[in-house]
Amino acid sequence: MGETLSDIEVPKTGKITYNIHMAKAIRAVKPPYKGILVDVRLRPNWLALVIHEHNIMEYSVDQRVNIMEYLLMMRSIIESYGVRCELEGISAKEKKS
Repeated sequence: MGETLSDIEVPKTGKITYNIHMAKAIRAVKPPYKGILVDVRLRPNWLALVIHEHNIMEYSVDQRVNIMEYLLMMRSIIESYGVRCELEGISAKEKKS
């Protein structure tokens, strides 16, 4: 994570791009449990970590707390690159649509 803000690819349009440095950094964080599904999606001015509701609900309340801490750590890593990052949930209904 030795990259600086100048290493982040921000096109002149002001849109954020997800780069290899960010991907490697968040993949280096081991998830607390196997099978956790998190997508990284580009939004116009930020990155979104998308969490699948059906996946999270498989775990106990205590496990969900650990998963949330993991997600917040991932968000902090992305934000350390100077990029806004939000957590988004997606329900099974939205996924099918």
